[in-house]
Amino acid sequence: MKKSCKLAGWAILFALSVISCKKSSSEAEPEPEKKPVPVAHGTLEGTPVSKSIGPAGGTLQTPDGNITLDIPAGAVATATNFTIQPVTKTLLSATGKAYRLSPENVQFNKDVKITFKYTDEDLLGTGTNELYLAFQDTKGYWHRAIETDIDPVAKKLYVQTRHFSDWAIERMFYIDIPVDNTILSANETCEMFVYMSDTKGDGKDTVLNSLVPLKNIDGWYVNGPGKFSTPKSNSGKYIAPASIPDFVEVAVGVRIKNLVSQRNPDRPGDGGVVLVQETVRLVPDEYFTWKIDGTENVALATDAALLGTTTNIIGTGLQGGISLFVNGTKPGTYDLGSAVEPDKFNAQVSISGGTTGVIYLGTYYNCGEGTPRYGKGRLRISIYEQVGGIILGDFTATVYTRASECQNKSKTVTGSFKIRRKA
Repeated sequence: MKKSCKLAGWAILFALSVISCKKSSSEAEPEPEKKPVPVAHGTLEGTPVSKSIGPAGGTLQTPDGNITLDIPAGAVATATNFTIQPVTKTLLSATGKAYRLSPENVQFNKDVKITFKYTDEDLLGTGTNELYLAFQDTKGYWHRAIETDIDPVAKKLYVQTRHFSDWAIERMFYIDIPVDNTILSANETCEMFVYMSDTKGDGKDTVLNSLVPLKNIDGWYVNGPGKFSTPKSNSGKYIAPASIPDFVEVAVGVRIKNLVSQRNPDRPGDGGVVLVQETVRLVPDEYFTWKIDGTENVALATDAALLGTTTNIIGTGLQGGISLFVNGTKPGTYDLGSAVEPDKFNAQVSISGGTTGVIYLGTYYNCGEGTPRYGKGRLRISIYEQVGGIILGDFTATVYTRASECQNKSKTVTGSFKIRRKA
């Protein structure tokens, strides 16, 4: 059985060498003009933070410190309500969280400083010199803030502006794949497309997302088992090996050459070779992996069986086990809840430690209450076959245990599985 997968991967860039070459006649042919495309503004996501700031100036920051607004004295003439509202990302090359800053449609008297924090996760597959801040205008076009400054020690990006709108962190190169899965079994495939995020050169630094031109593709590569079937294209199909005896991570990617992007003149150039790389995980024919508290667990024993109307999916590892109880027998999406309700699932996670262990459940009770409550979670089953066939899926769930008589302690567990049905 073959499947496609999405590599939520992003660019890893190295200035490896400076390459100059004479263009062939085919390379000299003009390409069709590419035009930026407006996109819808993001929808509200999460809780906003607000503060009234007057002529004396002030600071507004989200509780997690991801974004900070520094309003200098004299930026506004009267007390003004400033707000940071998280929104969904609509810029294809964005990473991290996006925010709607207000007041919008206001021209400040002095530059306001916007500071974004970036994390190691935001840098996965890229480098700090390829990160910029970008904003969306009222028509839906995104614009790169070319003068974005970087503090690599503090892991912060800064920009000065006199207007507010939707803002996000932008990456200059990225890989996009239609289906969200980076775990492959024997002979399964993963098709990926490599894009670049550049600016139109229209004086407004309008962001233009497009496939990397074929003339700039130097080939796809694999550091490990498997191969690519399309080595010289801006789309690459990775094919997993025919035999995978154990779990293994493989670096796959593409080399981009002779591509100079519109960027801050104070930053290093990228006229040499750029590597866009991500990790694919190869797994045996059956597996169950889950992560909790930052610890990756791999099941040594698995089981999947239908008992009545409930599908039990079980994995047992060296440091504990996990059980999913699904009220359903078909592919689809199941929300965390009571496993006796149709199209719901619940979870139980055991964590071994010393002479005792802790059990976390998708169900919890408030102090003095007898009514069960449920955390947030979602289970997605992609394949559900008859006895002898496989059940394939992934999940995320908030699970709970009692820390004290009237206090619940929660953790988030994520995982994926491919298990053959025993009953």
